[in-house]
Amino acid sequence: MKITFMHHRNTKNIGDRWCSPYDWFDWPESVEVRDIKTAGSSYDVGIYGGGRIFGGLSKYAGVEMSPDALHIAWGVGTLQGLPLSWKYARARRLCDVVGSRDYSDSRYSWSPCVSCLAPQFDSPPNPVHDTVFYYHAGKTPKQKIIIPDAMPKLSNNCDTLEEALDFISSGKTVISNSYHGVYWALLMGRKVVCIPFSKKFSAYPESPHYSTPRRWLSERDRGIAHPLMLEKCRAEVMKFKERVVRLLEQKFDRCS
Repeated sequence: MKITFMHHRNTKNIGDRWCSPYDWFDWPESVEVRDIKTAGSSYDVGIYGGGRIFGGLSKYAGVEMSPDALHIAWGVGTLQGLPLSWKYARARRLCDVVGSRDYSDSRYSWSPCVSCLAPQFDSPPNPVHDTVFYYHAGKTPKQKIIIPDAMPKLSNNCDTLEEALDFISSGKTVISNSYHGVYWALLMGRKVVCIPFSKKFSAYPESPHYSTPRRWLSERDRGIAHPLMLEKCRAEVMKFKERVVRLLEQKFDRCS
């Protein structure tokens, strides 16, 4: 039985690079991982995600559309921009199981981004800055957000996950317009101010303080912390992983 994991792997966005379950659990050596936009050989099980790829599953080159394949979406963003979307409808029909990272989307099982398993969340170091800004490289100019020169800042196009998490942990309060920046800061129990640019920011299991590109600097002292969020997210990740393992065992029995 061939199992293939797919997500946005060939990207500068560090959150997208580290949101696949492939990187956080031990799998058989025969399991492969590839970028979802890259076509490859057929497979028996496709595991898609995490990240916001759900609406594109019906068009991505890497997705095998065979009805005999088992299709699992794991930790994907499922909130759609419009009330009706044929892309999301096709993705729902394709997938046998959907685990949504969006806590408010009651259509699916809640399955937070698996990056919450990173060991850096176990005991983050004490902060050394009052406020830091972890910003989305592509969206910040479009939102016309101006970050003061004196404020520590880092882009989500940084080199490593360790660099991103070390930076986020350095702030007592974290300002971010990056989905994963907000998520990781909440997992660390930091005070968080979120500057959203889409609906995906509305569905964390615990809410940060929401601000705007114009008001955030005057509201940086309104950050909200949720010390119990890490435990909550990790428990749900493991629950969904057990569900996936059961499905794989059933598929293996049928294929043997």
